[in-house]
Amino acid sequence: MGERAYSIDPIGCEGCGACTYVCPAEAIEMRERVDGKWFRSQARYGPLFHAHLFAARENSGKLVTLIKNKARDLALEQGADYLLVDGPPGIGCPVIAAISGADLTLLVTEPTVSGAHDLGRILGVARHFGVPAVVCINKHDLNPAKTEEIAAWCEEQRVPVVGRIPFDQAVTRAMVQGKPITEHSDGAVTEELRRIWAWLKARLK
Repeated sequence: MGERAYSIDPIGCEGCGACTYVCPAEAIEMRERVDGKWFRSQARYGPLFHAHLFAARENSGKLVTLIKNKARDLALEQGADYLLVDGPPGIGCPVIAAISGADLTLLVTEPTVSGAHDLGRILGVARHFGVPAVVCINKHDLNPAKTEEIAAWCEEQRVPVVGRIPFDQAVTRAMVQGKPITEHSDGAVTEELRRIWAWLKARLK
């Protein structure tokens, strides 16, 4: 090799570590780096675990798993009835980390072509990992025909549709005010959310 120096492109590197095993001179080492931070906050409704992923850093699901483990430890310590995990869209590693080990997964979709497509993909992931799933259709009244198409597909798949949330600009106003919709309005959205939550609690008993 002579005196030539080699370097690894940190952007192109996936961090798998395989090069450290195949290098005959053992000249490569993996260096740890901080890709983000996790936090524990106290919300009005109880403890909240969340995180901040630094810009241009990949999230392989490890950060999600870390947060879940911290939350689970506290839930067991305090004897909490439920541990709710808000999962991201898609079917990538963070999604897998979010649903793994769950007793039930609530899949939220919207009556669009992409929404129906993504629903099929995430349902496949949930089934692959043996996690029971139910569906909620958000903004169902914006496209009634697509809503019925999704509902019919769910029936074919034997997946319960546990709720249909209507479109309401009160949701946006609540978000602007930093409030949950259940505190902002007693309208149809709040009523449906409470009904869905009651169904989920009964299902998890």
